[in-house]
Amino acid sequence: MKRRELIKLGLLSAGIGLTSDFALGASDSKIDTSLKVSDKNIVSVPMPFDYGLLDEICDMNEKLKKSEIKTLYGNMPVPVTKVFHEQFQSEKGFSENVHNYNDFAKYVTYAQDKGLHFVYVLNSPKPFSEETYKKYKRPLKKLLSFLRDIGVTEVKAANSQIMEILSEETDFDLSASTSFEYHNIAQYQNLIKAYPRIKAINVSIDDNRNFVFLKNLKRVFPDKKIEIMLNERCLHGCPARISHAASNYKIWNCWKYAEEQLGKVEWFLMTNVIYPWSLDAYHKIGINHFKIFGSRYNIKNSDSFRVYLSCIENGTDGMTADDLFNGIYQTHFRFDKNPPLSDIIKYLPDIRHFEKYGDKCTNICGIDCKYCLKNADKIKELLV
Repeated sequence: MKRRELIKLGLLSAGIGLTSDFALGASDSKIDTSLKVSDKNIVSVPMPFDYGLLDEICDMNEKLKKSEIKTLYGNMPVPVTKVFHEQFQSEKGFSENVHNYNDFAKYVTYAQDKGLHFVYVLNSPKPFSEETYKKYKRPLKKLLSFLRDIGVTEVKAANSQIMEILSEETDFDLSASTSFEYHNIAQYQNLIKAYPRIKAINVSIDDNRNFVFLKNLKRVFPDKKIEIMLNERCLHGCPARISHAASNYKIWNCWKYAEEQLGKVEWFLMTNVIYPWSLDAYHKIGINHFKIFGSRYNIKNSDSFRVYLSCIENGTDGMTADDLFNGIYQTHFRFDKNPPLSDIIKYLPDIRHFEKYGDKCTNICGIDCKYCLKNADKIKELLV
């Protein structure tokens, strides 16, 4: 293929990189960090089993103008879930405040009385045999009956077997978890034809910046809630993402791998996190539902979502590099220098680049395109 044809397609020959009007701090690459939203950002956050934190969420909603936390998501913590032996839902940890169903119900009911929607998460992608289902059927039925009794109306799943059971035997609204790890429209079309009670789609984070995919998903399902994960720092293309969501046994340490093999800044820039000032790009294609990831279940504070939402609300004036890496994204990075965020923001991957080229990332990242890696080099010069 001739060079002019490659340029026409937005590509240059291998090793030179994807062309971008916004690369490496060009004169026309100024980033506007003031979010202009026609609709509020509708936000989901992890369920805190703490009355004070639930009150704090409600207080935040009173003050926020550009965002609103409407949904809490979560499931039973350890040790209550030990009865399932890692079947049906992901085990994310222990809560010092929840030791049984009654403890769990108190916090869910308190949140619901405050006007917050709660979604129960049965999001393990692990398939199971008929024998396994029969073994754990009774505690699963008990759980589903309990959820109905305390007013839970929606369950999130990542396994077609669980979807089948929920569709046949309950009347819960359904949502498709990120842990389905679907990456094409046909998968969602077939899933929703089979289970039409699905009301929401949580997109896999590797598709966060694939705007061709996201636009078409919204076109095909205009009445479904399309929700984007904002701050998950998972390695782009993590080969263990399904096993991470399915079991705590032999967990591949992807963070250690990413830091050692890629470098801290390279790893961060090549995640699919969405910067707070980039949400307008999603509003433009009709998506304004977002999910913020945070440590479950023993949440001690609201930092994971409070700082992110504050940046949306107030912009980046006065913020530093540390505020970005460790405040908003909680990476625990340590650098020699802590420059103003304004010094490095022009080198962070620009969402406008991905509006043009994000659908190509899956096939050319690190091969024909070095956009994020070149930006990482510039940022490292400012941090050391």
